[in-house]
Amino acid sequence: MEQEEQDIILMCIDFAQKADELENKGFHDRSYQENGFVEDFNTLFDQYAYGKQNRTLSGLNFQQPPRYASINSSSSKNIEQLSKARYQVTFLTEPKWQSIRFLVDKKAGAWKITRFETYLGIANHGKDVGEEIWRKHKL
Repeated sequence: MEQEEQDIILMCIDFAQKADELENKGFHDRSYQENGFVEDFNTLFDQYAYGKQNRTLSGLNFQQPPRYASINSSSSKNIEQLSKARYQVTFLTEPKWQSIRFLVDKKAGAWKITRFETYLGIANHGKDVGEEIWRKHKL
């Protein structure tokens, strides 16, 4: 694995852990949810991701365990180069439905996360029979 690929995987892990810390803090502190979370999340997003269309705060419900917690217990980490400027980083878990995948793009010389996906299962009908199904989410 190349150094650049290792750096991209570490960036995804770092983002996920910091996002989970913010969500966990919001879960336990209602005043932080209302008065500090949005600013902190926007700062984190600007550091690791791009595109206002990729950002959502409404999807966060301050759940336990936090949104990306399964990354910490992933059984394997895979990175696949989709193009010169795009990687897909997958954190596989057991059970597999807790697996998470990040899409990472390079813009202006910097790698940033554009979205994440969660594993849904295997298609059992239609043109994609036997293919894995991943649900796309905003960060």
